[in-house]
Amino acid sequence: MHQSTRCVSGAKAQGFTLLELLVTLLIMGIIAAWGIPSFQALGERSARTGEASRLQTALGFARQTAISQRHPITLCPIHGPQDTTRCGDQWNQTLMVIRGDQTEGISSADVLRSFPATERVDVNYSRGWRRIRYDALGHTSGFNGRFTLCPPSDTSRAKGSTLVLSQLGRWRMANAPAECPH
Repeated sequence: MHQSTRCVSGAKAQGFTLLELLVTLLIMGIIAAWGIPSFQALGERSARTGEASRLQTALGFARQTAISQRHPITLCPIHGPQDTTRCGDQWNQTLMVIRGDQTEGISSADVLRSFPATERVDVNYSRGWRRIRYDALGHTSGFNGRFTLCPPSDTSRAKGSTLVLSQLGRWRMANAPAECPH
């Protein structure tokens, strides 16, 4: 690069010309524009990984509690941001682990633990149930299914992750990417 030299108060001052600064800013802008989609995809993958971890933790806690207490335990999303007395069907809402087999009239004393809601991931449960019930052996007979974790519906990417829940109450992440309904 060409550096201009000029005298200021008897000392030599060095700096960049306006053209050099503009070319540098142009190159930085091109690199930033090229990297933004990759950075956004990284953020979406990170959000899906966090949501998968939240679901796995909630499922594991509910299953282990049912086994250790030898009593049915229910896992469900709250009905709405302020309504924690009944189960809803939006699995990206706050999840509640509830003592017993109830979906309505839930008292705060029956809620064993809550898992905060996520906002950057859409969660769809293939069975459409409002709850998952674990029996005293930790089985989810009849409540098995797939959770599809997708980017929010306003994004154009259509790949997500799938968490599979078996009738034995165990879960695993599917290897293949999931198609997201958008």
